[in-house]
Amino acid sequence: MRLGVLAFLFGILFCQTPIPVWTILFLPVVFLVWRAYRLLFLFALGLLWTVWRVDMILAQKLPKHLEGQEITLNGQFINLPEQHPCGWQFHFAPTPSKEWLNPGHLRLSWYGTPPQTLYPGQYWQLTVRLKQAHGMLNPWGFDYAKWLFKNRILATGYVRPKAEQRLLKQASPFNINNIRYHLAQEIKKTLEDLPTKGIILALALGTKQGIPQEQKKILQQTGTAHLVAISGLHIGIIAGLVFWIARRFYINKMALWLPTPIFSALLSFSAAFAYALLAGFSLSTQRAVIMVAVVMSGIVFARNVAISHILALALLLVLLWDPLSVLSGGFWLSFGAVTIIIYVFKNKPEPKRSPLGKWGMAVFRIQWGLSLGMFPILLFIFGYVPLFSPLANVIAIPWISFVVVPLTLLGTAIISFLPSLGSSLLHMAAYTLEALWVFIESLAKSGVWQLATPPLWTIIVAMIGVAILLLPRGFPARWLGIIWLLPVFFISPPHPERGEVWLSLLDVGQGLAAIIRTENYVLVYDTGPKYCNGFNTGEAVVVPFLRAKGIQQIDKLLISHADNDHSGGAQSILDNLSVDEILTSRPQLFKNSRLCQLGQHWRWDEVDFQILHPNYITQKTNNQSCVLKVTTGGGGILLPGDIEKTVEYQLIRRYPKELKADILIAPHHGSGTSSTKSFIEAVQPTIVLFSTGYRNRFGHPKKSIVQRYRQRDIKIWNTAQVGAIEFQLSAHGISAPILVKPRYWHFLPDSDARQSR
Repeated sequence: MRLGVLAFLFGILFCQTPIPVWTILFLPVVFLVWRAYRLLFLFALGLLWTVWRVDMILAQKLPKHLEGQEITLNGQFINLPEQHPCGWQFHFAPTPSKEWLNPGHLRLSWYGTPPQTLYPGQYWQLTVRLKQAHGMLNPWGFDYAKWLFKNRILATGYVRPKAEQRLLKQASPFNINNIRYHLAQEIKKTLEDLPTKGIILALALGTKQGIPQEQKKILQQTGTAHLVAISGLHIGIIAGLVFWIARRFYINKMALWLPTPIFSALLSFSAAFAYALLAGFSLSTQRAVIMVAVVMSGIVFARNVAISHILALALLLVLLWDPLSVLSGGFWLSFGAVTIIIYVFKNKPEPKRSPLGKWGMAVFRIQWGLSLGMFPILLFIFGYVPLFSPLANVIAIPWISFVVVPLTLLGTAIISFLPSLGSSLLHMAAYTLEALWVFIESLAKSGVWQLATPPLWTIIVAMIGVAILLLPRGFPARWLGIIWLLPVFFISPPHPERGEVWLSLLDVGQGLAAIIRTENYVLVYDTGPKYCNGFNTGEAVVVPFLRAKGIQQIDKLLISHADNDHSGGAQSILDNLSVDEILTSRPQLFKNSRLCQLGQHWRWDEVDFQILHPNYITQKTNNQSCVLKVTTGGGGILLPGDIEKTVEYQLIRRYPKELKADILIAPHHGSGTSSTKSFIEAVQPTIVLFSTGYRNRFGHPKKSIVQRYRQRDIKIWNTAQVGAIEFQLSAHGISAPILVKPRYWHFLPDSDARQSR
């Protein structure tokens, strides 16, 4: 059974991985060696099951002809609306219409103040403007498109402010999300300005919107972020507590018609299911409920089943319920943790005597096994390992699970009809959490162990090494497991050689962020935008990319000008990475920064860098842009920021020959105010790169500008169409562009539109 479930899982994973189709021909050979034809059948079944489910979701895509059009939809709010400084954001389930016969869920923004308070479960008629679900496509960092697809969101957009929006029907008082919303308001009102209010809300209702960014960072640095998410740990502990209480206090006379184990199991599952509903029945809670159901069904039907078979059955049911759960890091963390715990207890017999005692030794073994076993998984998913995660978790897990969570749930359950008692319980939960927070915050100062994100094969090899190290005491040559761990530490990402330049133009939507690397130095040119809902590309795109490459220090951060789409992510980079020097045309925006100006020049690893503009600060922000020229033996790169025609003419007069560059990042994202014919002729690029957002409101790049480059047989690449782009310039010339391989959830234009030459 266990091998069969693994074969089914591999079939699902094969559907998610960009592996050449011809490699499937080798799979029958592998399975024939095992002489297990049923494994091949289960592999194919897993693949077909995933394809069918994905095809059902893709059938709900927004029709192409509706993109960018004003359409009127009727539908229901299906989650807790999130308020941010610009307005509201929510998920919307439209009803079928003539224009869209099979609609998927939408993620909408409502800028400004709606005519009425928004509640989950309400039915509205909204006039909206939509586009297909689209996210930034980068080699590392948060994949927004994948997150949307996992949550069955097939389009995003915004409510048109000048159109009529009508409330059709109020939410039912029994709507679970409406109940969650009102409970959230009660908790906010009760806890007011207590610093841990956001975490209490997360533990009670599964919403993390109220957790400040500083607290999120501390949780990540201590490896305790999983404790504020309602997932397998909390649901499992609540189920276990209810089961233990029911068995202890169940009335003996009632056991005559309903045996104690069955009653306890049913009550335990009911508690787990109720907690999952309270958390909005998210994908992570669905997995946890399925796992609890499998365990409790074994008790109800009095089946003595090996724990490994229970885990395999839970895995199979989760994959049948939602094969796309493999796209979630939580899936691998939850099943990985349970597998490691089972493996540790199976291979480590309890010693006869221990100075820690029976329970102390058990806790030590679990924590040791999890710390070692989860290390490769955490490193691959997050790119770092918290240094003091074992110490933080050994204190925080029981504290939160057995003190904070029960107080929070009891307080939440009775806050509506016993407000005084409910308020007291919630305050007790908040105060006990604050006491723990002092301890967690002190550990966070020690930071994390940051490594370059290793290749997948090194993670698989490291897991084999972990399995060897966790073998029973006395097993010969366990130390060989250390050798299997070494590739994770010593396989470093490729980097430029002396005289080479690697240019990475990241996909930050409607903005700009470029990374220029030489053998020993790193320059970041602009950092992309920051949005009013708190999302910023410096933290979500630039920092993960650099960390994945093993880069902890930036030698120069060059912010071309003050516009948000170029400078919005800068502060996040300064908060997360070491920056030696900041150059910008607006030095008053950043502490310890220098003014970039005409004449500045430096040389790194036989590569020349030169600032060509500005020679003075002009009145218009775009024309203040720092223009950077990078020259090496393999060619040149010109980064002009958002300069317009006036500055282009100035540069032509000042540098009649020096402007020539092989790669040009199009000025002002391909705006009609830039890229004059004379400027293009002076630069003579062979490649032009546009950094734009998908269906951006400015219409960049303008068709006339694209045509202007195309007429000169210049190769054109646009981040909105292909995602992040990398070129390597060496003595041998310019490499072919290195692109991120899109997956089926990345709704990109057709291949003929993705690349223009």
